[in-house]
Amino acid sequence: MFACGRALQLTADYDWSCVLTFKQGHMPAVWAEFQRLLPLCPKNVLERTLPCGIQEEYRWVDDLGYEDDCKRRWHFTAIECLVTPLVGETKRFAWITKLPVSRKTVVDIATKGGRYRWKIENEGFNRQKNSGLNLEHVYSTDPEKWQAYYHLLQIAFILVQLLERGSLLRRLAEACGKTPMQLFGSLKNIARRLLDSLRYSVWPDKSYDARAAAALHIGLDTS
Repeated sequence: MFACGRALQLTADYDWSCVLTFKQGHMPAVWAEFQRLLPLCPKNVLERTLPCGIQEEYRWVDDLGYEDDCKRRWHFTAIECLVTPLVGETKRFAWITKLPVSRKTVVDIATKGGRYRWKIENEGFNRQKNSGLNLEHVYSTDPEKWQAYYHLLQIAFILVQLLERGSLLRRLAEACGKTPMQLFGSLKNIARRLLDSLRYSVWPDKSYDARAAAALHIGLDTS
């Protein structure tokens, strides 16, 4: 969720703690004030170097004020994180939050709150768009139909994840002397092979035995 009056009101309505992506284009006046105040808050800085050599610099400004287009007043802390890799350009990330920010909390708020959104996007929505499940914006044109389609897509995504991370696929790959990725080439191929098994193979009757299924156990790899 990007920082704006509507998102802030939603979090207030449900009494949510939140970390919202802060972009210059969404609240340009607040962004300008944030950048102006950063040099005036020398104590609100934390620098660290990760074991891999990546350097991170966190800076923040407390009690920024914002009035949205509905004349609602908001106050929050804005955080900026500059990430400098061993090779390549420095990247900037920024968020706003009502959580208390300090040198002890800023890293957790930024990484487990702000940057964790990337993990959700990459391992969730991005995979549903590009792994063969074919999630597309075009399906949102009819509210009733897209809800039905997305529920079916979620079921398919669960099946793919169970197959991908389950012990059955690992044992099959080990029998061939390979890893699952070496055996199939990509996650998209795994999904395609699962679909082909439904299209072109006749599953035995025992595959649909609910009692037998209840006794099965799939060990999951959560690494």
